[in-house]
Amino acid sequence: MATTDSSPIVGIDLGTTNSVVAAIVGGRAQVLVEDGEPLLPSVVALDPASKLIVGQAARNGLAAFPERTIASVKRRMGEDVRLPLGDQEFTPQEISAIILRRLRDRAERELGQPVTRAVITVPAFFDEHQRQATREAGKLAGLTVERIINEPTAATLVYRAGSDAREHLVVYDLGGGTFDVSVVRLEMGVVEVLSSKGDTRLGGDDFDHLLMDYVAREFLGKHGIDLREQARTRWRLIQSCERAKRRLSDEYEVRISEEFIAEANGQPLHLDVRVTRDQYEELIRTLVERTIECVDKALRDANLTLNQIDQLVLVGGSTRTPLVQQRLREEFRREPQRAVDPDLAVALGAATQAAMLNGISVGPVLVDVATHTLGIEVLDRMTFSGPELVFSPILHRNSPLPARFEDSYHTVHEKQQMAEIHVLQGEHRDIHRNRSIGKFKLRLQKPDQGDGQILVRFELTLDGTLRVTAVEQASGASEELRIENALADFQSGQRDDARRRLEAMFDHSDDFQTAGATGGWKSIAGHPQMMDLDDAADENEDERVIDVTHTAPAQPVRIAADSSGEAAEGSDEWDELAEIEQLLERAESLAGKLTGEDAEDIEQLASQLRAALAARDQAQVERLCGELDDILFYVQG
Repeated sequence: MATTDSSPIVGIDLGTTNSVVAAIVGGRAQVLVEDGEPLLPSVVALDPASKLIVGQAARNGLAAFPERTIASVKRRMGEDVRLPLGDQEFTPQEISAIILRRLRDRAERELGQPVTRAVITVPAFFDEHQRQATREAGKLAGLTVERIINEPTAATLVYRAGSDAREHLVVYDLGGGTFDVSVVRLEMGVVEVLSSKGDTRLGGDDFDHLLMDYVAREFLGKHGIDLREQARTRWRLIQSCERAKRRLSDEYEVRISEEFIAEANGQPLHLDVRVTRDQYEELIRTLVERTIECVDKALRDANLTLNQIDQLVLVGGSTRTPLVQQRLREEFRREPQRAVDPDLAVALGAATQAAMLNGISVGPVLVDVATHTLGIEVLDRMTFSGPELVFSPILHRNSPLPARFEDSYHTVHEKQQMAEIHVLQGEHRDIHRNRSIGKFKLRLQKPDQGDGQILVRFELTLDGTLRVTAVEQASGASEELRIENALADFQSGQRDDARRRLEAMFDHSDDFQTAGATGGWKSIAGHPQMMDLDDAADENEDERVIDVTHTAPAQPVRIAADSSGEAAEGSDEWDELAEIEQLLERAESLAGKLTGEDAEDIEQLASQLRAALAARDQAQVERLCGELDDILFYVQG
């Protein structure tokens, strides 16, 4: 289906627990519903006849067919894994694409026209792999993803759309699987994200599991059976605990009961455990405190105090938890803003942004920020145990988007023929505590000319596309890494295979079923063909894109001492280590040709020298090098 500029752009909140689609209808952002239900459970299943089921019916099947059901796939986005579903396997992108396709079908029915364009929201703390995986899912669902925006930012557009007053807001977004907090400034119709913090492994699902563990321990102590060991009883238990969690938002005490949940000595066993709100809150208190710590860090990053915050906005269904609201009231000394349903605010904000992209003025201008620091691996110094590599940040966290930053580096030594640019994401000097984004190599054309200077440039667009360019200053030679499909699993041929497989499943309209609030199945028909995933690549066929592959380490680039172009230190250490290695090779080669005490002395000295190198004992290394060199000179005569 061809995409036109006048076609509608929908806003999609692709959630861990539930997903929502919204659009501008009659000049206002509106959630698109099915059978009166705005939420689509983010659950995909295959029934025994291998028919696709999405939504409430799939969630209902978790207990009966856990091995044929996938839930909370959002937590797996960005991982290079395949998830079993019945007798088949799917990537997280494919499962997310199935959910997105259902939302797209819902939008087409409600709007009465084809829908091929979308703004999709992600947690503010999603990294580049997770964002690009989300974009990939959109493509597999036949959607042109016009923009990936942060969930707290989208919510802000709903609460303060059209406001010209200068205000500072804290958006606290606690969903089913992720948590984010953003500090934003609104002024003259502009929304500027000052800082973001979060945790992509913290949400209402974790609350459910803590409650489940408590109930399971109670049952284990009484009957000697762990309900978590069997997949079906585990899912029955987790669903019962989720319902109890929701009730505890309004009730002080609930009963968690399931009949015939287990069997002992041929007799059925029933689950019946009472849980009070105090007990539940004690279970989740540590997780709630983790979110408060993120709030404090976000305020510090924004250089604001609590007294400078005008509004506290709650987003995400898990913010209904009384303990969450209590802790926020204690911290902010104000009542949180919940004028918009926290389950729907993000999708409504995405629709607002979508309308603005379509030229419809319904709210303020969006200014977003980078939520992670991006940089490269560099050589800090040489040691006797080898090179010490560290993270050198280039594009810093909370930089307004689109962002473009560059820095100058030097080669390790003047004879260097190749520089490997290893792109990392994180906040730590230690490279192993950051995440690898990709690598590419720059072949140096004029290593003997100039000062070995290499310019590294980072460009991050509003839609999350990262471009890294390395330029040799002396020759102008350059190479580029452009990250749009973060996972090697989705090279073009494999994407085509995934697209064809999903399209075949979608085209069997009787096989693609969903459920509204009642859980009844409905058959979906009339799906337009999916877009060609290579169209976007064809538009940029003149640009060289380097594959993101993990290769053996090449000679690293060294960070410059300053911007003056002075030569980097460390070449002497590099040469010294090379000479020591040559000495050891000579010794080991000669020892293999000798017998008697001379061979034993050489082997012993070589062993002691390697130990001294590992211990970084420079004085010992120098002494042993002298002794080993002397004996080699004597033996070789």
